[in-house]
Amino acid sequence: MSERNRPTVRLLAAAVVAGSVAVLATGCSFVQQQTGDAWSVTYEVRVDQPSGAALTDVRVEGAERRGEAPEVHRLDAQETGSSDGEGSRWEHDAIVLAEQRASVRATPGAGATATCRILLDGKREIASETSTRPGDAVRCSADTPAFD
Repeated sequence: MSERNRPTVRLLAAAVVAGSVAVLATGCSFVQQQTGDAWSVTYEVRVDQPSGAALTDVRVEGAERRGEAPEVHRLDAQETGSSDGEGSRWEHDAIVLAEQRASVRATPGAGATATCRILLDGKREIASETSTRPGDAVRCSADTPAFD
């Protein structure tokens, strides 16, 4: 091989190696999403106002269905539904792989405070936070635990 072609061959070999690594990493991620341990996560936001209270800038993190890639979903404006005597709440379910981040964010209307919670399988709370002032956004975030 001539001295002149060596840099080109090295560059080509480096590109092939980098491409192979990228393909393998993407494939592993896809397999993990399909077969990895995953939690059913319920995001809950409670507002100290009756049913129909507005929530804006609503975002949740996770996958909508098993096997989909996790991402932050911007749900924009939402309304609270059920009322339980202490205000009203909004809920959203997602799938989050074990040991991955789960998060929710929402902003209540002016004059309202909100509390967010992240629940595993609709029961086990792994995060909770309450907005400090009326109208302020509330954020909850936690890494889901490993399966036992």
